[in-house]
Amino acid sequence: MASADKPINTDVPEKDVFALHFLQSLSNLRRQNTFNSPEKTNDRVKKIKKAAYVSMARAAGGTNRLWSRALLRRAAKENNKVVRLPRRKKRVTCLRRRRSNRRDPVEEEEAERLRNLVPGGGGMETSKLMEETAHYIKCLSMQVKVMQCLVDGLAPK
Repeated sequence: MASADKPINTDVPEKDVFALHFLQSLSNLRRQNTFNSPEKTNDRVKKIKKAAYVSMARAAGGTNRLWSRALLRRAAKENNKVVRLPRRKKRVTCLRRRRSNRRDPVEEEEAERLRNLVPGGGGMETSKLMEETAHYIKCLSMQVKVMQCLVDGLAPK
């Protein structure tokens, strides 16, 4: 039970959910056992990285966030699978059109760089981009912490 001074944060995925998905993906990779030669090391690194990102996107709710939808779509595309995720309705307001004329070019350039970093950030307006970026950063830091715990637990003592 959560105390009154520390509410439960449901916005960031649980470490346990990510860890479970990631370990299942790693187990599947190990069963495939296609990485015996040193030339295959790069392929193994790519598959582990993909497993980590897909696990993070699934733990974040899969379709709840634009960045997670983009990661899942990208992974499916690399596997030559067609994934149909439910589309989210975009809100267009008159205020957005008026504000776009008054934006500082430096701020817009920085926002464009951020759009290129965040998966699925290409068509987002700036406020939504900032919200998605904050969530993406929280999930990435959670991913690093879980992976560090796995390394610490598996390292020889």
